[in-house]
Amino acid sequence: MTLVFSFMMAGFSIPAYSEGITLEQVIREVCTKSDSVKMMQETVKKSEQIVRENWSAVYPTISASGAVAQSYGSLFGGSGGSSSGSSSRSAPTQSALAKQQWTIDTSTLDRRFVANSTLGELFSSFSKPQTTTVYNTGLQISQTIYTFGKVGTALEVAKNFNQSAQLTYKRNMQAIQLGALDAFYRAVLAERAGIISEHSLARKKVLHEFLDRNFRNGSGSKAQVLATKADVANQNTTTAIAQRDARTARMYLNAFMGRPLVDSSALDTNGIPSSLTGMAIPKEDDAVSTGLIERDDLKSLKYIAQATKGGAKIFKAMYLPSIGAQGSAGYSKYQSGSNLIPGDWQKSWSVGVGAQWTLFDGFANSAKAAQYASDAQKLEIAYNSVSKLVEIEIRTAIAECAAADSNFEASKEMYGAAQESYDLTNSNFRQGSGQFADLQLADELLMQAEMGLINAKYRSLRSRAALHVAMGNNIITL
Repeated sequence: MTLVFSFMMAGFSIPAYSEGITLEQVIREVCTKSDSVKMMQETVKKSEQIVRENWSAVYPTISASGAVAQSYGSLFGGSGGSSSGSSSRSAPTQSALAKQQWTIDTSTLDRRFVANSTLGELFSSFSKPQTTTVYNTGLQISQTIYTFGKVGTALEVAKNFNQSAQLTYKRNMQAIQLGALDAFYRAVLAERAGIISEHSLARKKVLHEFLDRNFRNGSGSKAQVLATKADVANQNTTTAIAQRDARTARMYLNAFMGRPLVDSSALDTNGIPSSLTGMAIPKEDDAVSTGLIERDDLKSLKYIAQATKGGAKIFKAMYLPSIGAQGSAGYSKYQSGSNLIPGDWQKSWSVGVGAQWTLFDGFANSAKAAQYASDAQKLEIAYNSVSKLVEIEIRTAIAECAAADSNFEASKEMYGAAQESYDLTNSNFRQGSGQFADLQLADELLMQAEMGLINAKYRSLRSRAALHVAMGNNIITL
């Protein structure tokens, strides 16, 4: 008290006592931190995105485009030179030209000369190679209007698939809870086996020292001294193996919990969930009825069968038309050295409704629909088979609960009898009236009884946990 008070006065804090890891804590950490749960969560995320992907068929598709390009060449694609006249026509003589000149009005001749000169320049600019910059931009929108049930069925299929994935996740979580209980008690049993082996080693060392001391004092048998020495050496090996197995089981538990492998927190076997300690064993028929209704794996099979039937319906509907709307709008601009090409932005748009109808495909879609229908039928057969297995599992689990309870009561009696037998045999042997072989046998039976009692307690708890899971219930509520 003086030491504690002095620490408090000095401002130091005394660390609190840690109770260790309980079974419920192990289950919770496994269900939130284990790699198996993380992988299952990714599967659920993927199924949700599949539903989202199918919903994309309902919404319009919008895309934008833009381009800038340069081209080089003549607009006419010719050689660029003026074409010669026909060789059959003879050129007019100078006298004829002079005569024509006097007969044509002078003002009219001037206008025609200017027009002919300008038109020649324009044709020359078209035929002359030049660089042109082209600008294009546009927006396209397409929207499904009516597909005769194909899109709606696809959404229903995706929804059923997602429901199946969610239920499979819940069922796997129940199995993982049972696996966490098994991993916890494997570590506990391995740890207790090491402790029991150490206790046996300590007893054998005491016995060897007792016989060796008596032999040195002139009583006893050297053969018994040598036998106990060999027994101690053998128990040392057994203890080392048990300690190795305990460390290995603990590392597996730490990995399952998502903890560092070297974590050495104490395992508390007193914190048992109330769903196991206070569970009343139901009647077989009631338990079977509950299991067939509550089991998530059976529900998952129903949803996946419905999704498969929906796939068959989609392929049958492929022979019906699909109607959709499409629209586009855009601007374009040409920029070059020619005056004939407009340099302003020019707009364009289009709106329309279209239909697509597959009239004949070689019976490909009908064959796929028949395949999906066959798969759906197999899933319904699987549902009936799994239902029978569920009933067998539940009835077996109830019988195991009764057997485990009986075994636990018998193990307690066996342990008490083995402990009393060892004490009596050890006392008689020390008084010189017992046999060494009897003492060895009593020690071995005590070890087995102690280990059997721990196994019986684990079996009793595990049978109830297995019954919970078989009926479609959680061991603990997450």
